[in-house]
Amino acid sequence: NYKQIHGYSGNEQWPLPILAAKSDQANRKDQGNKTLANEWLDSKDVIKQKMKVVAKLIKDSKHCIAYTGAGLSRASGIPDYATKAANSISTTKKISSNYAAQPTFSHRVLTAIEKAGYLKHYVQQNHDGLPQKSGFPQHKMNEIHGAWFDPSNPVVKFSGSLRGDLYQQMEEEEEQADLCLCLGTSLSGMNADRMANTPAEKMLKQKALGTVIINLQQTPLDDKCAIRVWGVLDEAMAMLADELGLKIDQQSLAPKIDPKYDNKFLIPYDENGLLSKTKKMYLNLKPGQQIKIAPKEASNYKKVGNVVKQTESGDYLIKLDGNQLNKHLGRWWIIEAMQGLVPYIPIINTNPEFVQNDVQVEHLKNQKK
Repeated sequence: NYKQIHGYSGNEQWPLPILAAKSDQANRKDQGNKTLANEWLDSKDVIKQKMKVVAKLIKDSKHCIAYTGAGLSRASGIPDYATKAANSISTTKKISSNYAAQPTFSHRVLTAIEKAGYLKHYVQQNHDGLPQKSGFPQHKMNEIHGAWFDPSNPVVKFSGSLRGDLYQQMEEEEEQADLCLCLGTSLSGMNADRMANTPAEKMLKQKALGTVIINLQQTPLDDKCAIRVWGVLDEAMAMLADELGLKIDQQSLAPKIDPKYDNKFLIPYDENGLLSKTKKMYLNLKPGQQIKIAPKEASNYKKVGNVVKQTESGDYLIKLDGNQLNKHLGRWWIIEAMQGLVPYIPIINTNPEFVQNDVQVEHLKNQKK
């Protein structure tokens, strides 16, 4: 059945993918997915033809979302779970720390698709902050399984509960999505897999464009997707960028914090760290300043600590009481909070300094400029 191999928008004349790397292990046995982790590969010509179709789907979409797994970050040096083949064609590299990992080419393509106005939202299974490092906006991101660069969003264990506000946002996006770009995930039954499953089911009822899957290994959704691409992500996404006419910036697109603020930022948020139309406060992130976790939905709500330092990359190290390891606050949170873009700020000072006079309000307007 060519639809199971190539997707419902595929072409039955396309040749079958070849077995590129064999494995006798299940790709996610820990999640009950016993499908062997064999790696299958389309020819470059077939991938190019498929990407022409994907580009048209993206352009026709009203609400395209991305849903990505650990396979997307493998090329950055962060290990995934499902790659088992000893001679895997999916490359990786050594890095000094997961926090030091840099975005893959695929991350940069997704950011370019968002900047072009096509990609409306991104549900991220990973914790790595690589989309934001490539310039993807935090306010369009849902790190449903936890985030290394958000102290209020600890990594959720496989048996753990998802954070309430993020889950609600995910459900809202699930309802709106008419096209899902599903990249680098085995779709082994996580709750968040609804982001790929629902558009696929809607497509079968002609109520959505469907789901595009790009992965080397088989997934449970292969027989329900719009286009199924068997390929290396960075190579396939490069072809997609060409089809969409996008120029990909190979340099880091992550925002930088202007030193003029001296680690003290005026932001329009309230005492619960929520975006406010009436309140403004200073977020003081100078070393030694006392902070606390702000969002009520956070599993570590109200936990207190202090700012350790700003790193060379511009992020902030936070030491929470009772935690041996420092937490990281991504610099993109500060940039977007000053503009009032993110719905919440992960941390606030334990005794926040609120402002009201016109001079300070004018200072806030200048920050946005």
